Amino acid sequence: MNNSFRILTSVLVACFVVKVSAQVKMPAIFSDNMVLQREMNLPVWGTAKPLSTIEVELAGIKAFAYTTEDGKWLAYLPPMKAGGPYKLVVSGDSEISFSNVMIGDVWLASGQSNMNFALNGATNGKNDVAITNFPDIRLFYVENELSVKPKTDVSGGPWKKCDSLSVKNFSAVAYYFGLEIYKNQKVPIGLIQDSWSGTSCEAWTSHDMLNTMPVMKQRISDFYKRNITNDSIMAHVKEDEKNWDLAANSFEGLKKNVQTKSYSDSDWKTMKVPLAITDSEIDSYDGIIWFRKLIELPANFKGKDLQIKMGKIDLAGTFYFNGVKIDETSWNYDEYRTLTVPGKYVKKGQNLLVIRLLDSWGKGGLLGPADSMFIKLDHQQENAQVSLAGEWKYNDKIEPAFAKVENFNRVPGLIFNAKIAPIIPYGIKGVIWYQGEGNAGRAYQYRTLFPLMIQDWRTRWKQGYFPFLFVQLPGYSSEQYQNEYEWAELREAQLLTLSHPNTGMAVTIDLDEKDNLHPRNKADVGKRLALQALKIAYNKDIVYAGPVYKSMQTEGNVIRISLTNTGSGLISKNSEALKGFEIAGEDRKFYTAQAKIEGNSVIVFAAEVSNPVAVRYAWANAPVCNLFNKEGLPASPFRTDSWKGVTDDKN
Repeated sequence: MNNSFRILTSVLVACFVVKVSAQVKMPAIFSDNMVLQREMNLPVWGTAKPLSTIEVELAGIKAFAYTTEDGKWLAYLPPMKAGGPYKLVVSGDSEISFSNVMIGDVWLASGQSNMNFALNGATNGKNDVAITNFPDIRLFYVENELSVKPKTDVSGGPWKKCDSLSVKNFSAVAYYFGLEIYKNQKVPIGLIQDSWSGTSCEAWTSHDMLNTMPVMKQRISDFYKRNITNDSIMAHVKEDEKNWDLAANSFEGLKKNVQTKSYSDSDWKTMKVPLAITDSEIDSYDGIIWFRKLIELPANFKGKDLQIKMGKIDLAGTFYFNGVKIDETSWNYDEYRTLTVPGKYVKKGQNLLVIRLLDSWGKGGLLGPADSMFIKLDHQQENAQVSLAGEWKYNDKIEPAFAKVENFNRVPGLIFNAKIAPIIPYGIKGVIWYQGEGNAGRAYQYRTLFPLMIQDWRTRWKQGYFPFLFVQLPGYSSEQYQNEYEWAELREAQLLTLSHPNTGMAVTIDLDEKDNLHPRNKADVGKRLALQALKIAYNKDIVYAGPVYKSMQTEGNVIRISLTNTGSGLISKNSEALKGFEIAGEDRKFYTAQAKIEGNSVIVFAAEVSNPVAVRYAWANAPVCNLFNKEGLPASPFRTDSWKGVTDDKN
């Protein structure tokens, strides 16, 4: 009796396991509230019982598929017009359904930190978040993961209606882009945010495609020789998360009252600042460093509001004045920091300034320069100041140092495997892309690498030459993180990518903040990408781009530059003299040039160059330039020469 019961139980359990394993399953990209791409054969896929029939139904239209021996299936619904809401039902040995499904246009938004930049932090972003309520715009966020082999599903989702809650941490560029398309097309819009800060182009490209580039093939081979597994990668990711948790939440110094005068720092070491941490005796340190400095202030400073000029700080700091927190800085690496001290905290004689410095990469430290570090009375002239340069007490042992973490999110193919491959072949209208910062040091290589990635995605999606629209990098100037001309050469690589079909480039050279890697004006970036889309994806007869270099002609001691995309005509911004032009002769020495507009051309010349051979425009990491068309779109930086650049030999 007992044996019979056990046999029956075993059979039932076995049947249950088979039944569960045979259930229809769908990837995370399919959920309630999703948007499916209009007017194309719609791919729908998943897993179910091997060698069985699957029925897919949407809006009364059905499609069928048969599962393979390993249970995989792929069905295609016929093209459908925009509309909804509908219910998508998938049936096999079991049934799964999704409600409130819309048919419209789906755009994939990818890239690194500037695409990842949240709406809540953009210029006017908080106001836009508060008033956002567009239920026919749907948002899908792909979580960050890495994998040594292509995965079949992503971590992320579900699809959400666009409202104040769902959009505040969503990509600002993607949101502003999608809103413009929605207003113009008046159809449901799906936005898939699949981005990751600090990443490189090769990480987003498949191993198969990268293996066509010898240098990348070698990098992939070297990586696999290390026998790295997903578990070991996740261990590094978790350590990285611990580091940032430490930076945000571990304030051992405050528990020990290091910000107060009563604390004794007699056993602390001294550092003469300005100085980079990489140039100090703790050069390899990453983590939290506490700094203290007693400052003797004149008697007339007592009770007065003060300004503290700190110069440049890498990476970020929290500031305490006489024991009171007065400010904390963001991660604008090269911004000159100014802090305000309310007069009620200012004492006669000795005052204490304490800094909790986050140093996680780069040079790190209080970088000055020395003449930019001082305290002065608020609103007073610069001559009434007390220098902050010189010796500071410091301690790098108050809080645990960061664990050393390898950046696997820059390894070729690992992001593609985990974040792109699993959503292929979900129907999309096109891609918007904002990346290049992570490849600027290898800008010449990007000429090959970036088009290769575009080709890779298009080939794998099997949806033709879908529009691939990208942002040309804005200006950025950093003595710490750039070599001269790297970003200029990266912009040139992006410009050259326009030779590939159905590509478009939003020029943002006028939207920079010079010393901010993440300029906050994302609305204009999104709108300029939308102009590209309206022209390339929707065939609108509009001026969608600013002037682009076409050709040059030498006319005696001047060079005539011919341009395309001149719109209603060329102008200089604010009617000022044209800026940003340089000219050179055979000696390849460039001089600041004068330039004037003649029709759709610009005449460039300089007294120092009698026989010119080359012109450059906006050829710098953070150029000052002002050539536009009358529609208000800036000209792309360019050069007429092909002389060797600073990144030509960088791999």
